[in-house]
Amino acid sequence: MVERAGQDNRDKYLIQFAWILWGMMFALVAAEVIRHPDISNECLVYAPATSNWWAGRDLYDTTTIDGYLYLPQAAIIYTPFAILGHPVGDLIWRFVGLTLFCHGLWRISKLLCPDHLLRIFALASFVALLPTFNALRNAQANLPIAAFMLHATADVIQKRWWRATTWLVVGFGLKPIILVMILLAGALYRPMSWRLILALVILALAPFATREFHYVLTQYRQFQIKTTISAQPDRAFSDLRGLFWVVGWVIPMSLFLWMQLIAAAATLAFSWIALRRWTEPAASLFVLALSACYLMLFNPRTEGNSYVILTPMIALPAALLFLDGRRPTAAWTLVAISIWLTGNLWAYDLTLHWMKPLAGILFTILVIRELLRKTIQDWPSVQTVGKQGPR
Repeated sequence: MVERAGQDNRDKYLIQFAWILWGMMFALVAAEVIRHPDISNECLVYAPATSNWWAGRDLYDTTTIDGYLYLPQAAIIYTPFAILGHPVGDLIWRFVGLTLFCHGLWRISKLLCPDHLLRIFALASFVALLPTFNALRNAQANLPIAAFMLHATADVIQKRWWRATTWLVVGFGLKPIILVMILLAGALYRPMSWRLILALVILALAPFATREFHYVLTQYRQFQIKTTISAQPDRAFSDLRGLFWVVGWVIPMSLFLWMQLIAAAATLAFSWIALRRWTEPAASLFVLALSACYLMLFNPRTEGNSYVILTPMIALPAALLFLDGRRPTAAWTLVAISIWLTGNLWAYDLTLHWMKPLAGILFTILVIRELLRKTIQDWPSVQTVGKQGPR
């Protein structure tokens, strides 16, 4: 009993330290935003789009791959933050994204190991904090997208199908890259299929309730043109194609499309295997990890800050491995990958476009290797819920 009480006190100190670090990171970003609101601030893209939507102006510049790249729904979602203006709306947007992200980490930590929730969350926070910094600073939608994916996974594990659907579909409205997880969820979890279709139809119709039919239709057409243009970038990004670009080989988009299709089929196959070899919550976490890996490596517009989507799936297994204590090399390997993902903080020019895709490749290999191991018996710390097998 005395030993358990001592461990509980240590866990409380750990969790307090974790929250202090998250708070300090937000405070640091907030101070920078207040001092320099026009530097590294994606809100300067979102807010004008919201203003254009309500004024009936075009959202998209179809002559460039840059600028506003999202669905009209994202402009609508951002409305409360745009009304608050700069920098207040910018700060609250960041705070909401970070809060959702931390709560997602908390929920998954609880599902993984409820008896050691505080320790798992604290350890995962220590691993995830620095790779999250730039996404928070730049205010990109990648941080809330990472949070939505965590919450959707937590609800899938608990078979809360409508809640999982809501997270994914609202995430799609905010940034369409979450489509990868939507397609996997629809294919792998039968109760999700019709719910996702219905919710996506409602999402598509929602803008017509706020603006004139012809205007909305025009914006949808321009979004299609913008997406087609931006999917064929004229420079390197932090995806697999960007990695080859850095070393002098520009992969033709026609070839990259075939690579995407093959990788998509492999992602679906490995996800299917995960659901049959592993019990929950590990099975759905493998699906989340595989979807994040695919998105990082095969989205032709992956940016450095997009890797915040991968961060939780590095941090949570690392926390479990440290708690278990039998595989310290694996735990420290994940920590090394997490530090690797912070390259733009300490060697931006030297690591641009190649370092993070390499980390993504390494992590993908580790995920597949772990997936094919002897299943849940190798993870005695994981608390299983639900039943093994297809949904």
